Amino acid sequence: MASPTWSARSKGTILIILSVLLMLAIYSVRGLLIPFILAVVVAYVVEPLVNLLHRRLRLKRGLAIAIVYLLILAGLVAIPVTTIPQLITQANNLINNTPRYLQQLGEFLQRPLVIAGYTIPLNELPLEEAYAELSRNLLQILQTVGRESLNIFGSVASATLSTLGWTIVVLVLSFYMVKDYRQLWGGTVGLFPQDYQSDIYRLGREISATWNAFLRGQLILGLIIGSITFVAATILGLPNSLLLGILAGFLEFIPNIGPALAAIPAIVIALFQNEQSWLGAGLSPFIFALIVLGVYVLIQQIENIVLVPRIIGRSLSLHPLVVFVGALAGASVAGILGILLAAPLLGTARLVFLYIYRKLRDLPAFPDATAPAVPLAAQATGGADGDEPLSLPAGAPE
Repeated sequence: MASPTWSARSKGTILIILSVLLMLAIYSVRGLLIPFILAVVVAYVVEPLVNLLHRRLRLKRGLAIAIVYLLILAGLVAIPVTTIPQLITQANNLINNTPRYLQQLGEFLQRPLVIAGYTIPLNELPLEEAYAELSRNLLQILQTVGRESLNIFGSVASATLSTLGWTIVVLVLSFYMVKDYRQLWGGTVGLFPQDYQSDIYRLGREISATWNAFLRGQLILGLIIGSITFVAATILGLPNSLLLGILAGFLEFIPNIGPALAAIPAIVIALFQNEQSWLGAGLSPFIFALIVLGVYVLIQQIENIVLVPRIIGRSLSLHPLVVFVGALAGASVAGILGILLAAPLLGTARLVFLYIYRKLRDLPAFPDATAPAVPLAAQATGGADGDEPLSLPAGAPE
C-alpha cells in the first residue's frame, strides 16, 4: 500500500526545515568553505588544460587529469622555499611604511609646488580634511585586508604542516571535481523539479560563461600585466619591483579600477624613495613620480587596446562602483581571496537575481535564449569512464 502524498503545506514546512538545517550545517563547517572555494577555482582553471590534452593529444581523460595534477605538484615543489617569505616580508614592509608615506604626503601637500618656475599653491587648497579622512580609511582597509588574509592563508612563510595539509585538501577536492564533474553536476540538477531542470542548465551555462570570461581571462591578463609591470619597475629602478608586479597582477581581478589602484603604491614609492632608483636619484621626486605614472598609464593603454579585447572578450555588465564596493566587502570577509573573487561572484549573483526577478514578474527567464534545452539524461551520463569533454559548469557536451 502506497503512502499518502504530502500536502502543499507539509512540503513547504519540510523545505523550510531542510533549509534551516542546511544553513546550520554550512555554518558548522564554515572553516571548510575557503578550501572548498579554492578547490572550485583550481578545478575551473585546470579543466581547460585537461581538455586540451584530451582533445589535441587524444589522451584518455583520466590520463590527462593525472598529467596536469602531476605538473601542478611539480610546480609547487619547484617554487623556491625562500621566495614566499621574501615576498611576505616586502609586503609587510610596504604596509608598515604606509603610515610614514601618508605623513610625508601630508607634509608635501602643506607647501607650494614649484614646476618649471610655476608655483602651484597646494597649501592654499582645501585638501587637509579630505586627505586626513582618506588616510584613515586607507589605513583601516590595509589593516583589514592584512588581518583577514593572514587568518585565511595562515603563516605561509613558515611552511607549516597545516599549510601543506590544506594544500593537499584543495588539490584532492579539485581533482575529484574535474574527474567526476558530470555525476556531480547532473546529480545537483536532478534535485530540482523536472520542469526547472532546463532552466538550471541554461543558468549554469550563463554562470560558466561569466566565470570563463573573468577567471581564466583575468588570470592570463594578470600574469601578462604583472610581468610587464615587474620589468618596467626593474628598468626604472623602483624598490620592491617584484612586489609591485605581483600587486599589479592581483589587482587585475578588480575590473576598471584595479590598474589605477596598482599605480598608487608605485607613485608613492617614487615620491619618497626616489633616491634608491638610478633614474630617480638624478630627478626631483615629483618628476620621477610623473614618469612612473606615465609608464603605468602606457601599460594600461596597451592592456585596454591590445590585450583585453583578445583575452577577456566578455563583460560582467557591472558598474565599476559596484565592483569596487564588492571588492572592499570581499576584503573584509576573506582578505585577498575576497578581492580576487568579488567580481565573478557579483556577476553570478546578478544572473541569479535576474532569473528570480523575471520568474516573479512572469517574464521569460531567458529572453535571448536560442540554445535548445538539454535533457538531464544526456548530462548525467557522458560515458562510464568520463572520457567525453566537459565544460564547467555548462553541463552540455560540446
